[in-house]
Order: sequence, then structure tokens, then C-alpha cells
Amino acid sequence: MRNASRHTTFLLLILALGTTVSQAQSLVRGMVHDSETGYPVPLANVVVAGLEGGTATANDGSFRLPVPAGRHTVIISAIGYERVEKPVDTRNGDVSLHINLVPTILLHQEVLVEGAATKLSDPSADNSLQTTEDLMKQIPGVDFIERANFAWEPVIRGMSGGQVGLVIDGVKVIGACVDKMDPTSAYVEVENLKKLELTKGGFDLSKSSQIGGTVNLVTEKPSFDKPFSMSAETGFESASMQRRVRTVVNGSRGNTSVRASLSYRKADDFMPGNGVRITNSGFAKNNTKFDVTQRLGAGHRLSASVLADNAWGVGYPVLLMDATLAKARIYSLSHSWLRQSGAGLLQSSETRLYTNTVDHWMDDYARDVDQRTVMRSMNMPMYGYTRTSGVISETAMRHGKHQMSVTLDAYQTKSFGDMWMFSTLPNIPDMYLLNLGDILVQNAAVSAEYRVPVNARLKARGSVRLDFSHRDVQNETMQSILEGRWGVADLNRNYVVPGISGALEYALGSATGIRLSVADVARLPTHVESYGHYIYNYTDGYFYSGNPDIRPERSLQVELGFERTTEVYGVRASAFANRISNYILGSSDAGLIADAGTYRFRVFDNISAATLIGFEVSGAMQLVPAVDLRGAISYTRGQNLEFDEPLPLIPPLSTKLAVAYTGDRFAAEIESRAAMPQNRVARRAADEDGTDGYFVLNLRGSYTFNDRVAFTAGVSNVFNVYYHEHLSFGNLPALGRNVFGTLSVSI
Repeated sequence: MRNASRHTTFLLLILALGTTVSQAQSLVRGMVHDSETGYPVPLANVVVAGLEGGTATANDGSFRLPVPAGRHTVIISAIGYERVEKPVDTRNGDVSLHINLVPTILLHQEVLVEGAATKLSDPSADNSLQTTEDLMKQIPGVDFIERANFAWEPVIRGMSGGQVGLVIDGVKVIGACVDKMDPTSAYVEVENLKKLELTKGGFDLSKSSQIGGTVNLVTEKPSFDKPFSMSAETGFESASMQRRVRTVVNGSRGNTSVRASLSYRKADDFMPGNGVRITNSGFAKNNTKFDVTQRLGAGHRLSASVLADNAWGVGYPVLLMDATLAKARIYSLSHSWLRQSGAGLLQSSETRLYTNTVDHWMDDYARDVDQRTVMRSMNMPMYGYTRTSGVISETAMRHGKHQMSVTLDAYQTKSFGDMWMFSTLPNIPDMYLLNLGDILVQNAAVSAEYRVPVNARLKARGSVRLDFSHRDVQNETMQSILEGRWGVADLNRNYVVPGISGALEYALGSATGIRLSVADVARLPTHVESYGHYIYNYTDGYFYSGNPDIRPERSLQVELGFERTTEVYGVRASAFANRISNYILGSSDAGLIADAGTYRFRVFDNISAATLIGFEVSGAMQLVPAVDLRGAISYTRGQNLEFDEPLPLIPPLSTKLAVAYTGDRFAAEIESRAAMPQNRVARRAADEDGTDGYFVLNLRGSYTFNDRVAFTAGVSNVFNVYYHEHLSFGNLPALGRNVFGTLSVSI
């Protein structure tokens, strides 16, 4: 009896456990639709974070997924759509979900969000952000022309300057320095960066007329989430003794919200890998931004923004001069509307009015001008400014599965630049020179994009853009100089530039897709290329003059892309080819001086054609839980078809490989960066020299004390390697071993 009782008890216990297990299982079921067309999304991945297994949606978009009772996060992903993470609670039974996936843009667009943790679905992601340049450096195919310790100029697939559209919230900000010491990206600090939208190639026609790519720095706006929030950060870097503080305050009440930020950075002379500090390489800058947003009801919002950026004491050790002061003031007023409910053709609209001023002062008073080879024994203070105003309006429409967006973009820029020449030798009179004599550029453009899902697997996109540009010289002295040089009676020029692009994206499965993109686009000459005078080019050592009759560059390009994303690994690859007609380079200015002699002169001119081909591959893979491997490789080959030699300023093949651990509170990463030697250089067109390869190792880690306090520290260039990037002007070396730390606090 006793044994029978024990057996009965054991049997009852087993039955009870079985009942408990069966009761612990719940069901998450639902439907997944395209948010824009309303169509079902078949073959979408549905998984639960932290659990093995998963399912895929059926042809009608439905899914059923058993899960243990409890709180979970359901992750829904599909090629061509933004990933959705949905919290669910199945402790009280089954849960039903209706998920609307937002389609991604049919472009090979990299979207990086400031402060975002690394995601396997985004192989380019990184979590070490000190500057906007740090963020862009994570994207394969993006490099920088380096002239100093900060404010680098982006290069996308070997194209830069006027070939790349660089905007802030779509706003045009034109640099005032004729030597390009003030790229637009320098005016946005990371505390104000909501996301960075970077499109490679000439496939995005909505922001500017360009052929190399578009960088849109989307800034943070006031939040209505909390009545009050505040964050602050302080940091330090040893290689340049850089000190940094930042703070952001956000407050909201009712339908009004405000956000204000302030940051300050100061760096001394920096130390490269050889341990000898680079004199005159420090800088100081501050940045202030203030935004206010008013909700007007029925989906309407009115926002105003003011951004002020100042940099001073900026040393350029490899250039002829330093920046005494650079300042920008950017003002905008915008109205946005988003349809809240119901059907209708119009879905959303945003119109932004803006104006901005950029001023830039340079001089060489800290230099020994008697020892230099260019413009010896002469001080040359320079000043320049731009004044830009414009409007950009974007409207999104939808009819059934058909979607269209229309952008109207108009702006006007006035540019001025001059230089004094004061000899240090006796009895030599002072001289005055105009570099840009009141150059007026007026631009108006209309662009449209049409998107349609052809079927459940295939999407198509087409874009068109038409630019109208008028430009002229308003300074009489500058008019006489250029008219005499070119033998013309009128410097007024008008351009009409069309562009077209298209893309097809096909889903091979729930996790795999391919894309084919083509474009026939153009870019307008810059105001310096059209009307600049006596501007020194540090790349080849020539003085350049503008060419009023220079023609726009015309680009025919194609790209093939591949993407596969799962919960374990993700990979993204692309190969591209680009043929550019009327490529703008410098040619000998025989019309100015027959024998260049010591002082060499060139004009901006068109060559017949150039080609650019290359590829990029990036990927991430989970090695074990909380540990993932990330890597990227990129290569661009440029060829000048007229001179039968490489194009200048083409970066070498470069790679990045990192292993990262992410825990609940602690995260760490070891990263290697390497570049091959670059010996494909432009000898005839730019007298360019080659560059050795390099390998550097970086370490970083972070610890989150609680939801308010976090600390980040690391060492870049651990082995103190002495090297310089190929695009570094004057072979300016990179930072040596750099120990950094950052403390962040938020309330």
C-alpha cells in the first residue's frame, strides 16, 4: 500500500507538471501588412527575442507562434521594410497583433542613428560616437579629406566637393572658405544629430543635384514625451588633450515643447605615432542649438530652429594659413502636417523656410612666412562669407498601392572672398586681391519620386529632377578681371540640368533581397569653379581661376546590391560603376601666363570623361549570445580617360573588423582598421604622391551604472602607429595612441 501510494503520488505529480507546462504555453498570432499599401507582407520573419525558433508569415500576412507565458519582445522583419519590435504579455493567455511594416527607401541608403546600440540588422552600426565624422566613418565607401584635427570633408566613393550634396535637415549651407576649411558637417555636433541619412551615388534626387551621394544631417527636435529631461556629458582625449562638455535640456507643456543644447570642445596640438607633437594643430569651438515646436492640432506642427556654431584658433599645419574665426548662424521655420486617420491622396507635407550666414577669417601671422616656398615673405589675411536663403517643400501622396513624393527646392547664395598681401620686406607696396567678387547663385528645382510594389516580391521606384540655375558676378572689379581673362562681355550664365534614376528591388525570400539601381544625373559647377580667382589648391600646388563656361558633369551609373538579414547574421554588399562626362579638373592656364615658372596657374576645366568602379561589403554575425563579429571592406578605382591615368584623391582598399560584447551593463569592443598602399595616383593632373598601408587596433568599453549614469573609455591606435590617410592634405599624420573617456548623466 505504501509503495502504491508513492506511485500514485508520483503519477499525480507528473500529470500536474504536464498540465503546468501545457498551460505555460501561449499563442501570439497576428497579421503583417505594408503600412503604405495595406497589402499583406508574406515571408516576413517573426521571432521572439531570447528564444530559439520562429515562424514566417503566410501569403495572406498571417502568422501563429507558440511562446511561453510571460513578457516577451516579438521581432518582425522583412527585406525592404524597417524592423519592428513589439512587447507582448502572454501571462493571461493568447495575444493578437496587427503589424504595419514601413517600407524602406529603394536606395542603397545608410541610416545611422546617434546613440543607437549595435544591431545585427545594420552591419554598419557602431556605438562609439564623439563627432559627426566618427559616425560617417563607420559606413563603407565613405572617407574624408583631412586638413586639420577636425572639420573633415566627406568623400563618397572617390567623389567630393560639389559632387556630394551635404545638407542639414535638407537646408543648403554653403561654406565661406575658398579652401574648403568649413564643410557643412562641422556645424552639427552629435548631441543634435537624430540620424544621418547617407545615400551613395546619384540615386537620391530629392535633396540636391549631385552625382556622388547625399548626406542629410537630420537634427533632433523637441520631444513631448516628458515634462522635463536633461542630459550632460564630459569627455577627454589624450592625443590632443581635447576637453569636451555637452548638455541638452528638453521641456514640454501642453502643445508646446522646447529643446536647447550647448557644447564646447578645445584641443591642443596633437601627437601622432612618432611622439612628436604637430605644432599649430589645436582648435576650439562651441555649438548652440535652440528649437521650439508648437502642435496646432489635426496633425499640424510649427517649428522654429536656431543653430550657432563658432570655431577659433584652428591650426592647419600643412596649409598656408590658419582659421582665426569661423562662424555659422542657421535659422529655419517649418510647418509639417501628417494625416492622422482616414483615406486621402495627400499623406504628409513639410515646408521649411531658412536663411543662414557663414563667415570665415584666415591668416598666417603665426607662420614664418620668410621660409615658405609659396608666396614667400608675405602675410595674406583672407576673409570670406556666404549668405544663403531658401525654401524646401516636400509632399507625400498615396493612391492605393501607388506612392509619390514631390519636392520643390529653391535657394539663393551670395558669396564673397578677398585677400590682402602684406610684404615683410621693405619698399614693397601692399596688394589686394578678390577671390570671389559678390557671386550670386540662384537655383530652383523640382523633383518627384514614384514607388509601387509590382507584386509581393518586387518593388519599383523612379525619380526625376530638373534644376534651373542662374549665376552672375555682381562686383565690378571682379567682372572686369574675368571678362578680360576670358574675352567675354557678359558673365551671366544659366543652366538647365535634368536627372533621372530608377531602382528595382526583389525579395528572394524573407531574409534575402537584391537591388538594381541606375541613374543618369548631373551636377552643377560650384560658384568657385565658375568664378573663383587666384585660389590656391593644396592638392597640386597650383593657383586656380574659375571658368564661366565650364559645363556640368554628367554621370551614368549603375549599382547591383545584395542584402541578407537574419537574427544570427546580416550581410550587405554592392558593386557599382560610374562614367562621368565633362569631369571637372584643372588644366594649364596658358591664357594667363605662358611659362608658369615658380608660380603655377591653372583653370577649372572639363576633361572628356572619367570612370569610377568599386564595391563595398559589410556584415555582422552573432558568435555566441552577447558577442558579435562585425566587418567591412570597400574599394574604389578611378580613372581619368583623357590623360589615361588614375583620378586624384581616390582612397585605397580599406577594411574594418571588430568583435563586440554587449551585456546588461557592460559592453566592450576590439576593432582593427587597415588600408592597403595607394600607388594608383594622378601624376599629371595633380602631382599626387603614393601612400603606405597601415594597420591600427582600437579598444573601447562602456559601463552603465543605472538608467542615468554611464561611462565610456578606450584606447585608439593602441600600438601608436605612425601613419597618414591617403586623403590627408600634405600627408598630415593621424592621431597616435589616444586614451579617451566620457561620463554621461541624464535625468
